Amino acid sequence: MKKMLLTLAVICCFQLPGITQIDTSSIVYSWKLDNYYVNHIRNDVDTLLDNFQNHNPLFRNYISASTLGNYGQPAVSNIFTERNHDQEFLLINTFYPFMKFPENTSYFNTRKPFTQITYIKGGSSRNKEEILDAFHTQNLTKTLNVGLHYTTVGSLGQYKFQKVKNNSFNFFSSHSGTLYNYHLSVNLNKIVADENGGVISDALITDTTFSVTKDIPTLFGGTDNPPRHVPDVYNEIRNLNIFTIQELSFRNKRGKSDSAARKIRIFYPKLVYIFHLNRFVRLFKDVNPSVGLDNGLYPALLINENATSDSLYYWRLFNGVRLHFQGKKNNHYFVDYSYEMLQYTMAIPTAASQNDTLENHWFITDEIRLPGISYNSRLFNSYISSGFDRIFANHVELNAYGRYFLTGYRAGDFLLAGELKLFTGKSGQPNSILLRGSNELKSPDFLYTHFASNNFIWTKNFNRTLWNNLSANITLSSLNVEIQGDYYLIGDFIYFNKEAVPEQYHTGLSVLALSAAKRFDFWKVSSTSRIAYQKTDNESVLGLPAISFYNSTSLKHQINFRATGGKLLTMIGFDLFYNSKYYADAYMPPLASFYRQQEKHLGNYPYVDVFLNVQLKRLRFFLKMEHVNSGWIDKNYFSILHYPRNERSIKFGLSWTFYD
Repeated sequence: MKKMLLTLAVICCFQLPGITQIDTSSIVYSWKLDNYYVNHIRNDVDTLLDNFQNHNPLFRNYISASTLGNYGQPAVSNIFTERNHDQEFLLINTFYPFMKFPENTSYFNTRKPFTQITYIKGGSSRNKEEILDAFHTQNLTKTLNVGLHYTTVGSLGQYKFQKVKNNSFNFFSSHSGTLYNYHLSVNLNKIVADENGGVISDALITDTTFSVTKDIPTLFGGTDNPPRHVPDVYNEIRNLNIFTIQELSFRNKRGKSDSAARKIRIFYPKLVYIFHLNRFVRLFKDVNPSVGLDNGLYPALLINENATSDSLYYWRLFNGVRLHFQGKKNNHYFVDYSYEMLQYTMAIPTAASQNDTLENHWFITDEIRLPGISYNSRLFNSYISSGFDRIFANHVELNAYGRYFLTGYRAGDFLLAGELKLFTGKSGQPNSILLRGSNELKSPDFLYTHFASNNFIWTKNFNRTLWNNLSANITLSSLNVEIQGDYYLIGDFIYFNKEAVPEQYHTGLSVLALSAAKRFDFWKVSSTSRIAYQKTDNESVLGLPAISFYNSTSLKHQINFRATGGKLLTMIGFDLFYNSKYYADAYMPPLASFYRQQEKHLGNYPYVDVFLNVQLKRLRFFLKMEHVNSGWIDKNYFSILHYPRNERSIKFGLSWTFYD
């Protein structure tokens, strides 16, 4: 609470006097960059009361998700199309939903300074969750914008040793001039997350009643005598990433009479420079690794039998130069050349009295030293790419993209992608049909082929993976309906097998995904439903729930105060999350990754939250009870093997927005 008051006081010092109700749609314009850093994708500013109660990015952005239970712990979407298949295996991918990166950076153009302070709290003193989010952006000139976004999360969790401390900071800026444009995103992320290994028996949740969830035994322990908290096992992640794209436009200054030249010269050239630095440090600590070994979680202790202190250092430096020809609207075509360097460094110290026990392990690497391990590899890639986007008669949009790797670790890899979009309908209620297709040949990420730690060590000679995808999307804005279908055919798919070791499935793996979303509005009642159907032809390789469903239903009512002329907007409703039974993943702490298991079906359990949202001018407030149905039916509320979801809890949050 002190952090919230201090941050609020500091930011308010920069606000101009005067508080009036302002329509943000006319004051704040926001966008993100697409995957190729070409087009601007319109982004809604979060000032609405709808969905305000869903503060967790997992349940705000995904139809269905699997989680270890606590906010900020490793998680993954259960919907195959919602997963980012371009991420490298860096032992931190499962934390991505809670981190700040250029891909999720929003840029702004504001007529007035825009500030938003959000504070969320829930639980008791033993399991409290506290989130403070501070955001500020303003234009220094008509074309130059800067902004800051800071989030701090402290969550103790309902079960033993689930504590997560997450701090993330984003500085962003953009300039939209006639001759020179740029986008800049600088991000810092730090996460320290306990690892408890899950409950020692699922029956402690399903068949036993504990008055306090903190009393349920977990695999890993430690010291927890507040304020002293020292877990036996934890992950620590530090990340710095810097991204910038700069554009220099070459436009001729023509007089008003030069109409013929304007008609002939449809496209004008731009010279573009793209820079991206991404640096990770990941540390895994286990003060007593024999616990994981004796309970069958760890396959071995390879370097140090007394303690584990695995570290991974990774950085990627990317530079790209692009020649871009820009036309009216989104019409454009471009060609570019890119070069990137990558370095992986893994270190596992051995006990002072312990000799090298590694036998028959071979590495293709620049440097390796034993005993213990100091393992260092530097890679590079260079590639060319090209793409175009063309709009015909304001109703048809065609775009294509191609990439080919010339040299380096990924030499010979390629990507071909294209989409066709048809627009129909009236202005303000557009309908669209979108057809997509892609074909990609991709070398396995380096850590899938070379990895060393105290518990796992492997060298794999994997084939390249061939991804084929066909997708169709129909959006009917007038009916508030969206339907999408995807089909994937994947050759030489890489996954983590039942031993949590990378394995390649050489037979083609097919995935069918169908989804639909519909919003109903009747009187003061609104209901939004999303449903997804998925089918994979080998569940031992890729586990997905056949049915996933989400529904949010609310009654909205505005209370008018005649004496003061004030207006209070209220919403009361519920959120429902459900997925059918399937062999969900298990979790491996030393890898911070999910892997396949066929020990137990999970799912077929509904999660219901009830909420009350209130908005008074620019102040929003929510009060919600999460998992309100906890204990009403069976208690199989697991989404990851041996990791129960949270029981019933009450949370509240408020968000105050300034436009001055």
